[in-house]
Amino acid sequence: MALRKRGEGPDRAKVPVLLAIGEFFLCLTIIRYMLNFLINLQIRVDDAGTMSLRIFSLMFSLAMILVTVSSVIGIASARPKSWRKVVRTSILLMLVNLGYEALQSMGMDLAGAVFDDLFLAIMTAITIGVMMLPSVRRFYLPPMTDDPPLSKWAGYVFATRLFPEATYRYAKD
Repeated sequence: MALRKRGEGPDRAKVPVLLAIGEFFLCLTIIRYMLNFLINLQIRVDDAGTMSLRIFSLMFSLAMILVTVSSVIGIASARPKSWRKVVRTSILLMLVNLGYEALQSMGMDLAGAVFDDLFLAIMTAITIGVMMLPSVRRFYLPPMTDDPPLSKWAGYVFATRLFPEATYRYAKD
């Protein structure tokens, strides 16, 4: 896609410039999880309970880094699954951040980087808003398909299929 000469191929092959906002947000997300990982490596642990909590936190941070890197790599792939990954990762970071703060307010001694709620809400809203724009959604559609309604895309984030297999037909020439 990036090696295509100007004017060649369909207009759909151009990556929307606004996807850079999503990439920026995902890069901030990677930095946040890397900070959590590094902070948890540096903490001295005295008992088994705290050690198990630190190990869980390390493994969770590592898993979330891998998920987020996968989203960043796939953001320009023009596959609907990549669109879904970016939106899911944005929502998941918000939920993890809220869960982290809830655990700290219950008295659990957690160490790590947490984004400010307002900053995170604004970044998540902007990222999801960009991903819901018609030009961005059109970029992720397979060739020769109609753009499903916005409600179908919203359902596709977690539960429904964007294109049921029954709608595809293969033509033999």
